Amino acid sequence: MGTVANVTNLPHLVSAICNGNYQPAELAEFVDLVQKISLSYLKYQEVIGKHIRWERNRNMGELEDLALDCVAGLFMRNESGEFIQFKKYFCQSAADPGEMDEHELQILLRRLVIKKTKQELSRIFKERDPEGAKIVRNIKVAIKSAPDFGSFKEMGREYIYLVNGNGKAHHHSGTNGRNGTNGTLKERANGNGHLNAAFLRKTQPSIPEKHLRGEYLNRYSPKDPVSTGIRKMLKVVKEDERYQNYLALDMVARIMRHTSLEMARERLKAQVPDSSPLDDLKLKEIEKRKVAVLQKIKNKIVDQYVASKKISREKGEIYY
Repeated sequence: MGTVANVTNLPHLVSAICNGNYQPAELAEFVDLVQKISLSYLKYQEVIGKHIRWERNRNMGELEDLALDCVAGLFMRNESGEFIQFKKYFCQSAADPGEMDEHELQILLRRLVIKKTKQELSRIFKERDPEGAKIVRNIKVAIKSAPDFGSFKEMGREYIYLVNGNGKAHHHSGTNGRNGTNGTLKERANGNGHLNAAFLRKTQPSIPEKHLRGEYLNRYSPKDPVSTGIRKMLKVVKEDERYQNYLALDMVARIMRHTSLEMARERLKAQVPDSSPLDDLKLKEIEKRKVAVLQKIKNKIVDQYVASKKISREKGEIYY
């Protein structure tokens, strides 16, 4: 909220943008404001563990450019030069945004920018990494389909866990055990069905990604469906009480992606023949012997059949 609060007169600025009577300096100020709101959201996503930037490139300028890319669509104009999205969004709440309460305007602007940033992040992620997007989609489908998976959201991040026993999770009776907790973990009293922090081992640290990946590779099979892969990872943390009894969805997706790439690399390596100079020498010797044997067969056919006129020369050539 502090980013928006830095603007001296937000209602006047938004009104000028929507009505088209802004100065170039005001437009530059508004673009900068919208970019900063988007940037603050992207930074927050990184703080809670999301991988927004390319792993090989961690410079700050990339995140600022990404924020600008995410909000660029909001600045589309029609033939009259009006910012159609801002005008439609703000003018549905009031005839003139300049008359709106500043605090309410701050909330509306932040909501619009963050919603647009989320949409564009999803699109950019799918374009940048279609295979990764497919894995995330398959994981979400598996969570909804499998009765022994539960999930909850906390600080904007989705987590997965294995439910207790034979599919009965500790969750509110009015939920399905997959999305009802929404990050509000309560201690379970008298077995009343509430998802509890003790079951999830919330006080324990999360398992290091490198350690989980190693354990998962020990149990991995190329024929495993997505649900089985998730289950194997969750069993690692369920059995090891040193760590939290749940995993972040994005970590699961990342490990699955890296594992599939590793397996593909190993298969390619296996297809490349590893020949030595001795192998080349053996192949040449085999080829030489093959030519000698074929010549002997040809000579025998000529001597025994063609020369004695048992078969014609044309037929003899067919044989060899």
